[in-house]
Amino acid sequence: MENKIRRFKEINEFFETTGFEKRTDIPEFFIFRFDELTDSSALKMPPYQKDYYQVSLILNPENAIADIDEQSNDTLKNTLYFLSPDHIFSWQRNSNTTGFIVYFKAEFLNFFSGHFKSEFSLFDLSNENFLKLENKEVQDILSDFDKLYKEYYTSNNYRHQILQSSLLSFLFKCKSLQESRGAKTKNLSKKEELVYRFRNLVMNSYIKHKKVSEYATLLHISSNSLNQTVKSVLGRTAKEVISEQIIQEAKRHIRYSADDISEISYSLGFDEPTHFIRFFKKQTALTPKEYRNGQM
Repeated sequence: MENKIRRFKEINEFFETTGFEKRTDIPEFFIFRFDELTDSSALKMPPYQKDYYQVSLILNPENAIADIDEQSNDTLKNTLYFLSPDHIFSWQRNSNTTGFIVYFKAEFLNFFSGHFKSEFSLFDLSNENFLKLENKEVQDILSDFDKLYKEYYTSNNYRHQILQSSLLSFLFKCKSLQESRGAKTKNLSKKEELVYRFRNLVMNSYIKHKKVSEYATLLHISSNSLNQTVKSVLGRTAKEVISEQIIQEAKRHIRYSADDISEISYSLGFDEPTHFIRFFKKQTALTPKEYRNGQM
């Protein structure tokens, strides 16, 4: 059995799958509040991709987990995170989770004359896709979400255009926040910057990409160059970094979820549970079942 990560083309298609009762009348855009989710809405989603962008503000996570990075439930409070169609995303929320989510397709901003991906690197797989906000910043950003929300539900002849311009303005504000933090790569050497980007790619793409050559292609270098650089900076090979990320996530799934081993193996991108079991034992000297039993 081959694991296929589901991809959602339309926003309303995703809502239908997750049990969210609302629907957007603008196919390229929607905004909603977490507290609008009802008891019939899903509390958990396995890894998936979608053909549109997402910006989320988590105010009160209540054990929410957004799996696009190493950050977990207790790090999401007052956090903005950014997803692109390239991301493989999974999440878990609590019914008390609060905040906003904005979905938009690239064509919604087709009036923008710049290059979207290079302009807004917060959506880039090789960058960090989270922004931790200070209290003052939370209130400022929250007002932008509120504005977008009110504009979405205001009927006028220029609603579409107002939402477009407001969204672009909002994204530039997020970019400004990112730059105010000071780029983490600012004082890094070229080798360290490459490794930084590689590790972010691994954290975002380990389900889909498990080979060093795949990451080398994404970083536009050879596999040998990637291996040598990672080894010189971290003292570990690129393959070891990839394996460590997969094992870290596998252990978390095994320890904290009730999913059986086959479900976990497919959610981590393995074609067959036997491949996952063999990989896990090679890395830990235990089978997944033995590891789970040892945590009880």
